[in-house]
Amino acid sequence: MVAQPAFSGTFDGDITTLNPQIAICDITNGPDNNCGGVAGTSAVIVYTTTSTPAITVDLTTPQYQVNWDTRAAGFVAGNTYRVHVTAGASGARRDLGFADVLLTTTPGQAKDVTTGDLIVAKDGRILPIRFRIEAGILGGVSVSAADPSVATGGTDLLTATVQDLHGAPLVGVTVTWTVTAAPGVVASLAPTSGPTNGSGQATTLLTAGTTPGTAAVAATSAGVSAAATVTVTGGVAGQSLYVGSNTIASILVYAPGASGNAAPTATIAGDNTGLTGTFGMARDGAGNLYVANAGTPYSITVYAAGASGNATPTAMIAGGNTGLNFPAGIALDGAGNIYVTNFSGNNITVYAAGANGNTTPTATIAGDNTGLNFPLGIAQDGAGNIYVTNAGTNSITVYAAGASGNATPTATIAGGNTGLNQPFGIALDAAGNIYVTTGNRILVYAAGASGNATPTATIAGDNTGLISMVGIALDGVGNIYVTNNASNIITVFAAGASGNATPMATIAGGNTGLSGPTGITF
Repeated sequence: MVAQPAFSGTFDGDITTLNPQIAICDITNGPDNNCGGVAGTSAVIVYTTTSTPAITVDLTTPQYQVNWDTRAAGFVAGNTYRVHVTAGASGARRDLGFADVLLTTTPGQAKDVTTGDLIVAKDGRILPIRFRIEAGILGGVSVSAADPSVATGGTDLLTATVQDLHGAPLVGVTVTWTVTAAPGVVASLAPTSGPTNGSGQATTLLTAGTTPGTAAVAATSAGVSAAATVTVTGGVAGQSLYVGSNTIASILVYAPGASGNAAPTATIAGDNTGLTGTFGMARDGAGNLYVANAGTPYSITVYAAGASGNATPTAMIAGGNTGLNFPAGIALDGAGNIYVTNFSGNNITVYAAGANGNTTPTATIAGDNTGLNFPLGIAQDGAGNIYVTNAGTNSITVYAAGASGNATPTATIAGGNTGLNQPFGIALDAAGNIYVTTGNRILVYAAGASGNATPTATIAGDNTGLISMVGIALDGVGNIYVTNNASNIITVFAAGASGNATPMATIAGGNTGLSGPTGITF
C-alpha cells in the first residue's frame, strides 16, 4: 500500500484471463493462511470481477480498482486486516502481494500498518483499493526430473518451467538451483543458475553421491520456488559389476546384465596393482574403485574409473600408522570418507577422503563397548549410520554417523531368532532394509531392526545355489548379487526374492576367471 505508486512497466489489462481477486482476512490474532483459498483462513469478504462491488479496470490510471466498505458486516473497529491480491490464469495463478490495514476506533479512519500512515475513508466508510498488474510478471515455476530415482554415482536432468500470469513461457529470466540432501547423501548440481530458453525452461544436472537417500532440488525465479525430490538408490543398475577374485589377487569386471560363462570385460591384476588378497570393495561417485587387501602387506588400494590390466593404484593406504589389521570390509560415505573393518584388530578405522600413504585414521571405533568381534562386512545408510557384521558373536552392530572411540552401538541384531551364523557381507537397499550373507543363506531384516529380530525374508535351499557366500550387493532396482566363494559362482536373485528361490542369473564357468570370489560392488 503506497499513497502514490510509481509505474514503470506495461500495464496488463487482460482482466478476463487474469481474473483478479481480493480476499480480506482478519489477522488481529495472528497471520492468516491462504486467505479465502481452499482449506485456508476464511475471508471476511472476497472481491472478484463478478462480485458486488466488482473489480474493474480504470484505464485512465491505468490500474485495477474496487471499493472496500470498511463498515460492512464482519469488520470490527480496532482489528487489523490483511488485503490479498491474487491473479493469473489456471496453473499460473498466485498471490501477488498484500497490505495490512488497521481499522482504528476513530470513525472513518484507518492506518497503514507498515508505514503508520493514516487513511481517511470516503463518507466515513469506503477505502478504494487500487492495484496494478504489469506484463511479464512471473506466475508459476514447476520442476520435473527426467527420472524420479537415480542410482548412486548416476546423473539426472531436472527441468524448471517458468510461466507468466497468462501461463505463457517467460523467456530470459534467471533460475537459481539449490539441492537439499538427506544426511550422508552428497548430490551436486551444474549449473546452479541460468536463464530460461525460448520455451521458458532452464535445466540442471544432478550428480548423486555414493550413499542412498533423497535429494530435494529447488528452482527459484523472482522469489517463486518449486521443488522435485529425487531418490538416490543403493546400487547402480545398468553399470558394470566388479568382483574380487581373492585366490589370484585380481579384480574382474563384468558387463551389465552378464550371465552364464561370461568373460570379464576388464581385469585388474599384476605386480603394479598392489593387490594382495581382495576382500571388500566400494566405488565412489566418480567411479574410482576402493579395495581392501587382507593379504600382507595390508592395504587399501584405489584405482581410477575404467582401470584395467596391470594398473598402478592412484592411491594406496598402507603402513604402520594406518592401523590396518586384516582389512575385510570397506564403505564410503557421501563425502568420500573411507570406513574399513579390521577383522584381526576388532575395530573400524576411518580415513579422510583422498587419503594416501601411511596415513593415520581420522577416527577409530574400538573397545569393549563397541561389541566388535571379528568384524567383516560394513555398509552405511542414507543418514550415515554404520552397519557391521561380526563373525565372532553372530551379530550385526549399528553405530551412529560420526561415531568414534569406544562407542556403544545404537542397535544390535543378535539372538537365536536372527539366524545369524558367522555373517559376512552386508548391504542396504534404499528403504533401509538390511541384507546379510551368512553361510549358505541370505537374511533380510527390516529397516531399524534391533535385538533378537526375525528376518523378514530368508533365501536358502537347494534351488538357490548358495554356498559359502562372502560379498553381497544390490543394483538400482533391488536385485541381489552374491559371491559364492567355494563354488566360484555369482548368483543373482530378483528383488523381493525369498525362500528356496532359483537365481534369475548365474555367472559361472571357465571364461569368467572367478577364483575364490569375495567382494562385489557396482
